[in-house]
Amino acid sequence: MSQENKHFIVNGNGTVTDPDEDLMWTLKDSRQNLGKWLNWDEANAYAKACNEQNHLGYNDWRLPTKSEVRSLFKHAGEYREIFLNQPRKPVRSVANYQPGGETSVWTSETRYDSYAWKCYFPAGREICVEQSVSTTGTSVRLVRDAED
Repeated sequence: MSQENKHFIVNGNGTVTDPDEDLMWTLKDSRQNLGKWLNWDEANAYAKACNEQNHLGYNDWRLPTKSEVRSLFKHAGEYREIFLNQPRKPVRSVANYQPGGETSVWTSETRYDSYAWKCYFPAGREICVEQSVSTTGTSVRLVRDAED
């Protein structure tokens, strides 16, 4: 991690702390851990399984709210470097274009019983989609309240 990273604290145990929001995030999302996209129900099952297995030493992981994801994405350069392991300012050209450059994560918030919100990085857009949709390239980055 470069010296320019000033907001997030990389804890060295697979977690990253956001001291301003009093939140702890998993460094790896479900896609990185499982190698597949998840629908919203699968994302909740993933969180439950992580808690049952005391993932990274904690058993109170959950899907983030839209507001929590917004707070994570507002530090785009650091998020890109720490969580996505990409340079802060990616070089954009036709020669190195890769589809799926934006990533999206599920939130805990739902609508009309069968829809859930997800947030896109780096745009910060939020859309509501059917919970059963799993082909949308969506993962979950688990969060928990940070300890004092």
